[in-house]
Amino acid sequence: MVHLSSRLLRSFPGLGVIMLAGLVLSGGLARACGADDRPIFACEAADGRKFIELCASGEPGGAPSALRYRFGSQTSTGEDGTVELEFPEEAAGSLGRFVGAVYSHRGVYTQSVRFKSAGFSYTVFTESWPDAESAEGTAGAAGVTVRNLRTGKSTTVDCSERPRFYIFELQDILACDPDTPVGKACIQ
Repeated sequence: MVHLSSRLLRSFPGLGVIMLAGLVLSGGLARACGADDRPIFACEAADGRKFIELCASGEPGGAPSALRYRFGSQTSTGEDGTVELEFPEEAAGSLGRFVGAVYSHRGVYTQSVRFKSAGFSYTVFTESWPDAESAEGTAGAAGVTVRNLRTGKSTTVDCSERPRFYIFELQDILACDPDTPVGKACIQ
């Protein structure tokens, strides 16, 4: 598992300043996607010390009209605590700031939502592949990968648990992702 404040900051000198410039830092308590939001993706990360969320909002029972990424710390009891990063700042027009994809490449099935901010690309993902030795017959990974667009270096904050990812709620809503290992891929 990767702890954002140590490994990520060592890998990307100046990242803290860039994140301040590109993302909203919030000192309030996490809203666990808020009362009017629904989680599209949510998991504990960094052995339960952090959380990763994609939160959609819109009319109840309707298609999402906004999407936000949230990353933060959890309390000692495992509840969502402080939101450390939130993107974008405003919900209006937020769907146009994300791209989504579902694809298979080299035996790995991937679902992802990606956005760019302040010289970095953030990819929230789940991956699964066949594993005859597991009880379910599959193995997988999930989390958020942060890539420096200038240097190409990346690091991943892994989920500590199997996440829920309702990516198909974003089908026909998010643009296709042109930058996947298989080229342009869409949520379909």
